[in-house]
Order: sequence, then structure tokens, then C-alpha cells
Amino acid sequence: MEVISRHRAPASSSSLCLLFLTFLLSVSMAAATEKSPMQLNKAQENIMRDILGLVSSAMDSSLTKSWNTSSNLCEWSGVHCTSAASSSFVTRLSLPGYGLSNATILASICLLDTLHSLNLSRNSFTDLPSQFSPCPMKAELQVLDLSYNRLSSHLGNFSGFHELEVLDLSFNSLNDNISTQLNYLPKLRSLNLSSNGFEGPILTSMVTSLEELVISGNNFSGRIPMGLFRYGNITLLDLSQNNLVGDVPDGFLSFPKLRILLLSENNLTGKIPQSLLNVTTLFQFASNENKLSGSIPQGITKNIRMLDLSYNMLNGEMPSDLLSPDSLETIDLTANRLEGLIPGNFSRSLYHLRLGCNMLSGSIPESIGNAIRLAYLELDDNQLSGPIPSQLGKCNNMVLMDLSTNKLQGVVPDELRNLQQLEVIKLQTNNFSGYIPKIFSGMTNMEVLNLSANSFSGEIPSTLVLLSKLCYLDLHGNSFSGVIPPSISSLQFLSTLDLGNNQLTGTIPTMPTKIGALILSHNHLQGSIPSIIGALSNLLLLDLSDNHLSGQVPSSFANLKGLIYLSLCYNQLSGPMPELPRGVKVDVSGNPGLTICTEDSDSQYNMASTEDDFRSTTWVATVSFIVGFIISFYWAGIRKYCYWCFL
Repeated sequence: MEVISRHRAPASSSSLCLLFLTFLLSVSMAAATEKSPMQLNKAQENIMRDILGLVSSAMDSSLTKSWNTSSNLCEWSGVHCTSAASSSFVTRLSLPGYGLSNATILASICLLDTLHSLNLSRNSFTDLPSQFSPCPMKAELQVLDLSYNRLSSHLGNFSGFHELEVLDLSFNSLNDNISTQLNYLPKLRSLNLSSNGFEGPILTSMVTSLEELVISGNNFSGRIPMGLFRYGNITLLDLSQNNLVGDVPDGFLSFPKLRILLLSENNLTGKIPQSLLNVTTLFQFASNENKLSGSIPQGITKNIRMLDLSYNMLNGEMPSDLLSPDSLETIDLTANRLEGLIPGNFSRSLYHLRLGCNMLSGSIPESIGNAIRLAYLELDDNQLSGPIPSQLGKCNNMVLMDLSTNKLQGVVPDELRNLQQLEVIKLQTNNFSGYIPKIFSGMTNMEVLNLSANSFSGEIPSTLVLLSKLCYLDLHGNSFSGVIPPSISSLQFLSTLDLGNNQLTGTIPTMPTKIGALILSHNHLQGSIPSIIGALSNLLLLDLSDNHLSGQVPSSFANLKGLIYLSLCYNQLSGPMPELPRGVKVDVSGNPGLTICTEDSDSQYNMASTEDDFRSTTWVATVSFIVGFIISFYWAGIRKYCYWCFL
């Protein structure tokens, strides 16, 4: 036994070693398999190499950096493969914004008979080749995105695309009748034809599987057809930006799955259909910029989370339950004929409330403080009275607050100091009084501050310089006194400063270098005009009229190449008027000592002497200034909201 045992020991060791080596080999093979993705089917590899050649010749090579013949084709950017048996097949191809225009590439892509999804959006294709209709690709294709191209001719035949579920042809120039093509797509769920040139009545000959229909931004006309309500699977219906007329049909109970209904920017009339109130799945309804009339139905926001009925002719009072549903997020009723009080029950989830340009009266409800998520509040151009409720300070997510052009009064409550996220405050054209609240200086995200046409008094606080993002400051038409804070020059993004019609004294300080509009008129400023104003290269509008300025107009004004309007009237200026860039509208009347040296009979100097002439030139300057301001806004790198400065 002992001999046998000694003889078998080496054999057992060899077996263990062999097993261990086999295990190592299998592990290394598995690792090698993981590091070496399965290769593309040979036929499709040749097709993809043909596509590479066509793509590379059409675009910047940086977009196809991963597209090279030495790498696995399934790892190319925009290419997705699915493994099957011993090889892989291309199932998704995404080439958006590649600058493609040669239809030959479509003929090559058509040969990919395993393709499920094709994205060729944001290219420059003008038509689909004849090979597109009979191509092998159509057998498996489920998603086709040709949006943002230049397609304008006949689309060809979609017969055979039996698996196609999503078709996006938006933002092209198509105007041909497409209804016959849709009959070839039995599984179509989503159709986007927005922003083309389609005309005539709305399509009603479609497959019953359709769930999303987007035909906005076309020239469809006539009434909303009742035949549209046959498609009971619809979840998204966008008919906005067309030429539709007539009443909105009261047939929405036929859409039990409808989630989004967009009817904006048409010529629809009549009342809001009652059937909408019973579509329990509907969470967004927009029918703004139409001619809807009548009252807003009670319970309309019971299910709807986002409601936009702005720019219509709706009248009467707002329903008492309009703002109270728990899931309500957005209400926009701007520019209607609504009257009465603002309902007092506010949803805690309310995020955006726009009620401007109506005839609402009464006070702002104290219960608005319950809307703790409220970020955008616009109650401008109404007949609201009373003070700003201190409870508004609980809405510490507020980004924009517009209470302008009402009959509000009192002081700005200290509780608003909690609104640290505020970027826009518009309180102009009310009856507010007192000093500029110190709390504003702590709102460091502020970009727009408009307190004009009120009864504020005292000095302009130097602490406003802490608002480092401020781009628009309008304090005109108050009773501010004292000097203009010299620190105002450090507001590096300030583009508009209007301090006119106050009681300011002292001299004109150095101004921010990016200033585009500077209005200091109707004050008691004295001294000379600083020559450094001529270095403000973005200046478009300068109004220093009705002050006590003296001395000469700086020769540096000749450097104001972008200047559109200049008013220096009714001061005590003297000496020669420097030559200004051609086309500037100028008013220097009321300065007897000022001389204009020009031999040009068609002088650029407009000695505006009438109020109508003054208003005319001011309007031209203002319009031009808006355009310039927006341009400078982007140039300066300031983000959003530039349009708020002038609304």
C-alpha cells in the first residue's frame, strides 16, 4: 500500500496542475471575449464603410473622430449594435447635425435591413431618393427622424414600413398631401409634422394606433373636425400655430387617454368646452392667443396641472377653486378681460402664476404665502390696491415678481428679505412710498429692478452696488434726492440706468462701461459732462436734458459710434458742438451758448422743438435700443430674461 501510495502522488499533482491551467485558460478566454466585442456582420461592415466615406466627405472630421476603420464599427459614435448568434447587427444609427445633404447616403443606409431606429435630423436633405421606398431597411424600422432638414418635394412611398411607430418630419418645407402615406403605416404611434407648409383641413384619415399627433406651425385651416375624435388612443394633440377657426368642439370625452392638448395661436372662438373638465388624464391645456370668450368653467384645474389661456377675451370672475388643486403648477391668464378678486386659496405646488393685463381688483390675498413653491408671479396691469402682503416673504423660491401698473401702496415689507432667489422685481407705476428698502441689497441674484413712477424718496443707497448681476435699474419718476452714488460704476453688467425725473444733485459720476441707455434728465445735476462718457462704446441712448449742466460738450462724444439718440436740451452748455456719428437724433435746444458748426444743409442735428417731434425720436431710439440691448446682453454673457427689461 505504501508503494502504491508513493507511485500515485505525482499523478495526482499533475491532474491538479492540468485542471488549474484549464481554469486559467478559460478565464483568460472569457476576459479576451469581454475586451474584444463581437464583430459586425460582414455585409453590414461593408455598408458601414461606404457610409463612412460619404459622411467623412460631407462634414468636419472632428464629429466622426471615433469613425475609423481600425476600430470596431459598433463602437462608432451614433452606432448601436445588437448581438445575435456569432455576429452583431446595426440596430440604431444616429447622425444628427452632420451636415449631410447627398441623398446617396440614404440609399446606403437603406441596405441596413436590421435597423430599428434612424435619426438624420438637423441635416440638409432636400428630398428622399427613389431607393428609399423599396429599401430593405423598411422591414424592421420603428423610428425615423428627419426633422430639421430641407425636405420640400414628394416624400415617396411609405408602403412596406409596417413596423414604423415614430415618424418625425418637423421643421422642413413639406406641403404635399401626406394623408395617403399614413395609411401605409399600420403601427404608427407618433407623428410630428410641425413647422412645415401643410395647408387645407386637418388630417382625419390616419391609423387608429396613433397616440401623438403634432401638426403645429403649419397653415391648416377650417374648423377642428369631429372626425379627429375617432382616434381614442390620442395622448398628445398639438394643433397650435395654424389658421383654425370656429368653436372648440365639445367632444373630448372621446379622448379618454388625452394628456396634452395644445390649441394655441389660432383664431378659435366660443367658450371653453365643458367636456375638458371630465378628461381625468389631461394635465396640460394651452389655448392661448385665440379669441375665446365667456367665463372660465368651475373645476377646470381639477385635473389640469398646466393651464394657459392667455391673450383671449375671457371675462367674468375667476372660479373660486381655480388656484387651489393640489397638483396645480402653472396658470397663465394674461391679457383677458377678467375682473373681480384674486381667489384666496393657493395650491402649495403652484409654481407659475400670470394674471397680468386684466381688470382684477381688491388686494393681493395674504394666503398667497401658502404657495411656497411659487417662482414666477405676474399681477401687472390690473387695478389691485392695498399693500404688498408680508406673507409673500414665505415664497422663498421666487425668481420673478411683477406687480407693476396697479394701485398698490405703502412700503415694501421687510419680510421680502427672504426672497434671495429673486432676479426680477417690477413695482413701477404704483403708489409705493418710503426709502428704497435695504433688503434689496441682499438680493444678490437681482438682474432687473424697476421702481419707477412711485413716491419713493430719500437717497439712492450706495449698497445697490452689491447687486453685482444687475443689468437694468429704473428709478425714474420718484422723489429721490442727494447724489448719484459713485460706486455705481462697479456694476459691470448694468446696461440700462434711468434716474430721470427725480431731485438728484451733484455731478455725473463715472458710469459702468457696458451701459447702453443712460437717462438722467429732469434733475438738478450740475458741473460739466464727464469726457469719459465718450468712451462708453455700447451707448445707444443718452438723455441729460433739463439739468444745470455747464461747460462744453466733450469732444470724445465723436467716438460714440453706436449712439442713436442724444438729448442735452435745457442746460447751460456752451461752446462748439462736436461732430457726432451720422444718423444720431440730437436735441440740444435750450442751450443758448451752444453753437453748431456744420456746412451740411441736411444736418444730423435735429433741434427738436415740439413735443411730438421729441416723442417720435424717443420712440425710434427706444426700439433701436431694445434690439441693441438684447445683442449686448448675449455679448456680455448675461443669461436669460433680457426681454423682461422691457415688458
